[in-house]
Amino acid sequence: MTFTDGTRVTGATQTDATPPLCEVTLVVPESTGIVMALPVDNWNGRFHGTGAGGYGGWLAPAQVDGPAQAGYASAGTDGGHSGSPLDGSWAWSPTGMNTSLLKDFAYRSAHEMTVKGKAITTAYYGRPPGYSYWDSCSGGGRMGLMEAQRYPDDYDGILASSPALNGDRFVPAGMWPQVVMHEAGDFVPQCKFEAFTRAAVAACDAHDGVTDGVIDPLTCAFDPASLVGRQTACGVITAKDATVMRRIWDGPRRPDGTRLWYGIPRGAPLSAYANTSDTDGLPNPLPGDWFKYWLAKDPTWDWHTLTVANFATYFEQSRREYGDLLGTDDPDLSAFRDSNGKMIIWHGWADQVVMPQGTVDYYKRLLATMGGKARTERFARLFMAPGVQHCVGGPGAYPVDPLTDLVRWVEHGRAPDTLYAKNGDMTRPLCRWPAVARYTGHGSTDDSADFRCTNT
Repeated sequence: MTFTDGTRVTGATQTDATPPLCEVTLVVPESTGIVMALPVDNWNGRFHGTGAGGYGGWLAPAQVDGPAQAGYASAGTDGGHSGSPLDGSWAWSPTGMNTSLLKDFAYRSAHEMTVKGKAITTAYYGRPPGYSYWDSCSGGGRMGLMEAQRYPDDYDGILASSPALNGDRFVPAGMWPQVVMHEAGDFVPQCKFEAFTRAAVAACDAHDGVTDGVIDPLTCAFDPASLVGRQTACGVITAKDATVMRRIWDGPRRPDGTRLWYGIPRGAPLSAYANTSDTDGLPNPLPGDWFKYWLAKDPTWDWHTLTVANFATYFEQSRREYGDLLGTDDPDLSAFRDSNGKMIIWHGWADQVVMPQGTVDYYKRLLATMGGKARTERFARLFMAPGVQHCVGGPGAYPVDPLTDLVRWVEHGRAPDTLYAKNGDMTRPLCRWPAVARYTGHGSTDDSADFRCTNT
């Protein structure tokens, strides 16, 4: 197949999988890598798009083979460049930022993959897909929302899981725990952080009428100072430790005390952004490369030069330079709504990477822009998952098959009131925000049928 822009198919093979798949790799000139998997025998007539997490840069058959096994013609993008998802150096060069790569990563790669993927699908089957769905988590979830904002006709349905919205804010916010510890001269050992998390969960459990290790971080008022003097495997918890913990949970603030962004929610793991050695902090590469290459624009930059004062300056620079490009937080989805698109967003309340409060903030602005809850929920619904970490993991129940819920909404008009969620033997209904699931007091506490969604 020939594309007028020079896009070439670099490989096409049939796998021995059951059912068999045709795997295709494409390269858009000086731009996007695309991988596809097409069912040989059991195509369901639908196109499926998925994106790349972190800083992108990777293509893997695994991201498309699963959906293709389920009958979808599935395509994935590398985000417009190759590399590690935790390496942000590709955006920088000694002569300036690579603006073309940044635009690919922000929005062009997903759109190019969609256009080319649909063309390959049409050529392979002899007819275009009847419906198209985006389905991805984290950075891929952000790409799905960007599709709705910039290319509202690309997809009939968008499933955005734990979306990495507000990248201009949540990514630099990931450096805040290191700034706090460095300023305090207290690089808190991980076993102390674990003690704080366990204590918060124990103090705030049973918010839904069940003691199961799943908490609501917004209503959890646990004070870390209550652990001062407690012995742990890595020493006695000090007042300084408790202050550090309080500031990390609270999130980044300006020197005058006004809020910059949200903190890591109580109950979420702290090792992602607050990792330490015996004598120093160990910044996560996601915010680390953001500061080094995207803000300081200096590969020799030392994170130890960060202070509370200049952190705020860098944060505002991040908003100024990357908000419009990568924030992906435009609440005007009227074009997507008018194209009859449908959207499901879900996010875990124990997400240790992308602060879930940012997704709630975006949805609130969506409601305000699109005419209120009733009107907005005709095409876009948010579901929050208590106790669920980034995309998966944690003690909470996470959605089992939200893509099927989305297909049912798009093709049959049956909007989901809840998402069925599971973790081991425990099942729960995930409720439409702001409702939460509470135990009825009767039946099994592991059975979703014995929970009801309530706004109280």
